[in-house]
Amino acid sequence: MLEQLAERCMENAAHLSELSGIPAYVLSTVQKVLLHPDETPSFCDECTCSRCNALNTHLYGCNEAYRWNGKYIYYCPLGLVFVASSVSDDSGSLVGGTIMGPLLMGNNDDVLAEMDAPMRNKAAALTTLSTSKVTDLSEVLTAVTSYAAGMPHSKVGRFVYEQGRMLSGIYSAQEKILLEGENSPYPIETEKKLHDLICSHDKSGAQELLNQLLGHIYCASNFDLATIKTRVVELVVILSRATIDAGADIREIFLYNTNYINEIEQFTSIEDISVWLNCIMHRFISYSFDFAQVKHSNVVFKVMEYVKANYNKKITLDDIARHVYLSRSYLSSIFKEETGESLFNYINKVRVEKSKLYLLDSAVSLVDIASICGFEDQSYFTKVFKKTTGISPKKYRDSRGNPA
Repeated sequence: MLEQLAERCMENAAHLSELSGIPAYVLSTVQKVLLHPDETPSFCDECTCSRCNALNTHLYGCNEAYRWNGKYIYYCPLGLVFVASSVSDDSGSLVGGTIMGPLLMGNNDDVLAEMDAPMRNKAAALTTLSTSKVTDLSEVLTAVTSYAAGMPHSKVGRFVYEQGRMLSGIYSAQEKILLEGENSPYPIETEKKLHDLICSHDKSGAQELLNQLLGHIYCASNFDLATIKTRVVELVVILSRATIDAGADIREIFLYNTNYINEIEQFTSIEDISVWLNCIMHRFISYSFDFAQVKHSNVVFKVMEYVKANYNKKITLDDIARHVYLSRSYLSSIFKEETGESLFNYINKVRVEKSKLYLLDSAVSLVDIASICGFEDQSYFTKVFKKTTGISPKKYRDSRGNPA
């Protein structure tokens, strides 16, 4: 991040922190350094959570903010909430971000209960905001970082800049191929070099080689759009396999590939395909950062919040998957891996815990409690409650919540 831009972001972070009482930091995603407005140790500096790497957590937050138009709300592996807004340079490339947090969002009893005593005492003193207030904080932070960078978070400016550079490289490759004529075989070695550059996270070098491959494909296909689309699908496969070798999650990359193939069919010009493919490559390289653990923890906490907010309704796996932008199977796998239980069991556990409160009120019938807590009927409620607690809802009620 440029020094002047970093200073502007630091000044704004200090103002936001003073105004809100929530710590604010600046992260350079280029140097991979967290910059503090003052020298006071942050919560993350003193965190004892063995599953958390603070730098990776916030690199993940800034990269996701860049993907989602400048703002992102995320959980750290400890379950605390952070808000990030990405910062771009004049070309629209990600160079850093401003981060605010940690804070507690909504009902935080479950989050605090999972911590050891020293961390619980520190976390209990953090600012607590409602979900809507966290959203407000995210919007304000995004506006401030946009002002500091001197450009909107929309990637239109970046695409315009990148498009000219990409197409210039492709056209240069085409001219070279046309001059060589039939003596210009498909550069299979370039594919191998592209794979190596992606694995080493060399974006500029990978883009140059990708432009060479596109130039050759366009000429060899005689600029026929249908043929080019077929070859571009092959390139996406090459890019995705290189990204997986670089450390990205194979299931997530394959999920995105399904969407990409559908997108390719919609293009009507070679220029659009060129810009799109280069953006895909940059996105794939970003996925290969070591954010897997942070991402999985973040997804799990978002799922938990969703379930707690909607336990009284019919919840389907499709609903939750859409909420966290993952496939059903991938979501189920992540949740089981992180928590040790299935998502289905977790939903029932939340509903049972909520039902215990109603069972202490004898005026509320078991039929009504089953309905209020999202169970299909009283019979199923009784079955799940007994399986979870070891006693029936009636016995729990009769014992006033203190079974022998």
